[in-house]
Amino acid sequence: MRCIAHRGFAGLYPENTLTAIRQAAERADMIEVDVRQCRSGDPVVIHDETVDRVTDSTGAVADISLATLQSMDVLGTGEGVPSLEAVLRTIPDGVGLNIELKEPGLVESVIDLIEAFDTELLLSSFDIKTLAAARDLDPSIDRALLVDSSSEAAIERAASLDCTAIHPHWRLVDFALLERAHRSDLDVAVWPISDPERAAEYEKMGVDGVIVEEPAGCR
Repeated sequence: MRCIAHRGFAGLYPENTLTAIRQAAERADMIEVDVRQCRSGDPVVIHDETVDRVTDSTGAVADISLATLQSMDVLGTGEGVPSLEAVLRTIPDGVGLNIELKEPGLVESVIDLIEAFDTELLLSSFDIKTLAAARDLDPSIDRALLVDSSSEAAIERAASLDCTAIHPHWRLVDFALLERAHRSDLDVAVWPISDPERAAEYEKMGVDGVIVEEPAGCR
């Protein structure tokens, strides 16, 4: 079972920062980050639509330039909001990167960037059109459909998009879902997991990965 560090083990380290990436890389098989597009068109790593929660500033990410984002203080670290390129350069060999595409319209810029790197990559999204666009631009890059509410059609949708995985919320996961997903050649990674005992339970069930808040969830 693969250990995927949610936002770089956000339960322990400042989420989506280069510090979190470096620390998480010591324990995780793969690191999950959130990506949006800033005003200057660069893909940047931040979860929310605004910078208000995680920085000392305010405003919508889409309205702020990369240079300004990089000058902010994220969660008291003294680090700015990193570009996706900076994260890709920080990921060490042997550790994968799960890029959650938080909004439509940035697929082309993300794929243009990541094709220059040898890192193991997975693009994930809740949005079907975003995953379809990623498939059409470069079908060789693995994709995962995120699911946060019960949907009988989720597995069929993921398979129709030629995804390699489905990432359901932990409340949705049972043996029936696992069996159906695996029958469709889809890996299953469960999120978000903060309890090591729960991670162990999912491993016994046969899930392929857990997207965890802290390294204690890794085995």
